[in-house]
Amino acid sequence: MAGLRAYKAARKPAMTALHRQARLRWCRQHRQWNLRMWGNVMFSDESRFCLRKLDGRIMVWGGISLTGKTELVIIEGNLNAVRYRNEILEPVAIPYLQNLGPNSILQDDNARPHRARIITEYLQNLGVERMEWPAVSPDLNPIEHLWDQLGRAVRARVTNATMLADLQQILVEEWDAIPQQCVT
Repeated sequence: MAGLRAYKAARKPAMTALHRQARLRWCRQHRQWNLRMWGNVMFSDESRFCLRKLDGRIMVWGGISLTGKTELVIIEGNLNAVRYRNEILEPVAIPYLQNLGPNSILQDDNARPHRARIITEYLQNLGVERMEWPAVSPDLNPIEHLWDQLGRAVRARVTNATMLADLQQILVEEWDAIPQQCVT
């Protein structure tokens, strides 16, 4: 075998003590929030969907609040800060936040495109408030439940004949079909 061996990658803890402390601090800071306060928050996230194991993947972005959801944005290729601003923030997220009202808050995670300096400056120039988000905390984001629901609905419609372009259409149709009571 020419000295080749298979190695299993060492697992590191998913969450360090600092992560746990940051999550606890975030929860304590927000435990007194009422529905009116949470109603100002647009939770957002990206998710990947695969047609088949070896096929290409589709990444999507969406946002939700107590009053509704944004349109689903299909992201072709890799997402960087410029594309995040031009394809997601400017055309979709900012108008949605403006419709939420003057005290609206953007929640996005700590992904590199979200935390790039050009994004921080762009949002500051627009006066957009951001919610601080503890690292390694996707379970705190309610949009994760919608990704799960969307995934189940899409899997129910995908067949062996489904192509990648069909998957995009199915994702948009199923996202649009999620009723408001599932968002809130």
